Order: sequence, then C-alpha cells, then structure tokens
Amino acid sequence: MLRGLQLAACCTALLQQPSIRQPTAQKVATVDLTDLLSTCVDACERGCAEIRRVAAQLDRNNEGGVRQVDYKIAGDPRSALTAADLAAQLAVVEPLATAWPGLRIVGEEDLACDVGAAADGAVCASPLIEVQPVPVLRRDRCDGLRKYASIAQEERRDIVEASLERVTVFVDPLDGTREFVEGRLENVQCLVGVAVDGRAVAGAVGLPFGGEAGASVVVYGLVGAGVATTGPRSVATRTSAMRPLVAAGDTDDATLRSAYAAARGTTGENVLVGGTGTKILAVVDGFADVAVMNFKSSSWDTCAPEAVLRAAGGRLTDIFGENIAHVPEPADPAGVGYLNALGAVATGPGFASAHDAVRAAMVRDAGATKKLEPWGADVEAALAARRAALFPR
Repeated sequence: MLRGLQLAACCTALLQQPSIRQPTAQKVATVDLTDLLSTCVDACERGCAEIRRVAAQLDRNNEGGVRQVDYKIAGDPRSALTAADLAAQLAVVEPLATAWPGLRIVGEEDLACDVGAAADGAVCASPLIEVQPVPVLRRDRCDGLRKYASIAQEERRDIVEASLERVTVFVDPLDGTREFVEGRLENVQCLVGVAVDGRAVAGAVGLPFGGEAGASVVVYGLVGAGVATTGPRSVATRTSAMRPLVAAGDTDDATLRSAYAAARGTTGENVLVGGTGTKILAVVDGFADVAVMNFKSSSWDTCAPEAVLRAAGGRLTDIFGENIAHVPEPADPAGVGYLNALGAVATGPGFASAHDAVRAAMVRDAGATKKLEPWGADVEAALAARRAALFPR
C-alpha cells in the first residue's frame, strides 16, 4: 500500500509482482508501542540506506548541489523533491503498512507525484527509485527500552500499548531536502514518528550520514522509557558558553525573529542549524538549549523528533505554548492541513521557561496573533477553541 504515492513504474511493478509482498497479517485491535517503535526503527534504517544509495548515484554540480531535482511548490527551495525522497518513502511506508494492517500512516510524499509542480517533473519517473521485496520488519530492536516502559506502565498504560484507531504514524522520508540538494548531508534525516491521540509518544530519527565515519545511525525514543541509538554517532561539540543557545534558521520573518529574541533572553545567542529534525535533535543532544522552527514545518517533520525529545525529558510546543497536534485528519478552519501553522519551540531540561517567554512575546506580536484569526478574534478564546478541536479526547 503506497497510500497515494503514484510512482507509475513502481506501482506497476508492485502490481505485477504480488509475490514480493509478505502475507498480510491479521489486523490487530491493540498495538504494543515498543513493537511498533521497533518496526519504525527497522524501517527508518531502510530509509537511510535508500538515501545513501541514491545520494551516491545522483549527479552533483561543482558546488555539491544536486542537478536532478523538482519542486512541489515552484520557486520554494524547501519544497525540493529528489529521487532519494521517493525511494526512502517507498522503503519506509510499504513495510510498515504490511506489518501493521489498518495502521494509519501519513507520509510527506504520499501525493508528491499527483499534485504540485513536481507531478510534471522528471524525478517521479527516476530509474533510481527501485522496487524491492517487502521485508519483514523486526520487533526486537527496542527491547532495551521495554523494561523501562513496563515499569512506567503502572502510571501510564498508554506508553505501553494503545488501540489501533488511536495510533497514527507520520513519515518524513527525507527531512532536510533543501540541505540534501545543497550538499549539507549532515543535516539530512529520515523521520518515523508515532502519535497516540495526537501526542507524539515514540519516534525514530534516522541519520543517513550521522554515524561515526559517516555511517548511518538511528536515534529512537519512547516517552517514559528513554532514548537509545542503533550505534555510535557523531555529535556536534558545543562551542558557545552562552545560555540559552537557540538553534535558529535564516529568516527575514519579523515574528520569527521576535520569537528568537524572546527565547534567548538577555543572556543567550542564536546558532544557525538547518532542518527541523536537526534543530530538535540538537536540543536532545545538549548542543542547543532551545530550538525555534519556522512556520513551514509539518506533522511529519515534528512527530518523531518530538517523541525523542520528550523521552529525553524535553518539551515541544507551538509559539503560544500549546501542544503540537499530530492527528490524522486535522481540524483546520485555516485550510493548512498538516502544517504546523503556529510554528514549534523545543526546549531541553532546565529551559522550559523559554516557552513562557516566547508565548509572552507572541501574544503581543501582530504577525503571531494574525495566525489565530481563523479560530477567533480573542487570543485566549481562539487557543481554547483550537485546543478543543485538535485534542477532542
């Protein structure tokens, strides 16, 4: 099941070769979240392998930039689409859908070859997108976290298991496509996140080029059980003594700049970090204390890294201090779908007050409050209405 990813050659091959699919398992009523995370880690590794395979074959210019690239939104470098995005999506989504019949999976590239400027481009028909046998994903990758999840079960059963209809998996097969296109491969990630009732609870953050000696590695976490990795990895060394150190992007957006200023206060400073997942992981690693994302991140960008951040004791909210809703069908009067229209702010342990500082600045910022207008004129009432719609349980 490719869920809308219409890669003509791949889909045709899948239909002609039904034997490559593993037998369909019986739909389950309850999902063991440690088992599900394990399959996400396994699928994430496969996505990383595809990114590496395609990256090695792509033609690049003298500056390291990718030549074979289309754009889902004409003129927007953040909407870049390459064969690596599509190959990784195929490697992640198909095995997960086969392993968990009935599981809701939302992938960034579900419709990439159906709508937008990229639909008429060459990437969707790239020979670099290979159809491979659908593997049986392992369910023992996260056994090291299982005992800690079991201990926490006494207080919160929902970190151990959940009914299938409450679970959604969000996949960003290649987070940081702009960085991938421009040759900044250290900022590229493959993200597979698990949400229960709209909250990110488990996630796998794949680093195709982030392990030691440039190998791939996956950082994964389960809320209540902790964070682990599949192998050794390279972590950036903190060079600034300023606190808080805010992972920020390059922007001319006045509201975003106001959020940066509020987050760093009078004692901190910004550090430029590319990619949503990379910014949040910088907070998990302690390289940064706070990360402020732009207003163009989506649920598939934030679900996996938020889960890892929460598992490490951190917190992610929007610019108004509200929880990010990772839901399969967003209640959205503004028509922005899975977009995190109110941005995202991540903090590590000890810096949670940054959320309050950013919120205080945003309720006075005309650009920020304008984003709430579809929910009402009064800020607090609008936030309450939005909260009730996005988290109805």
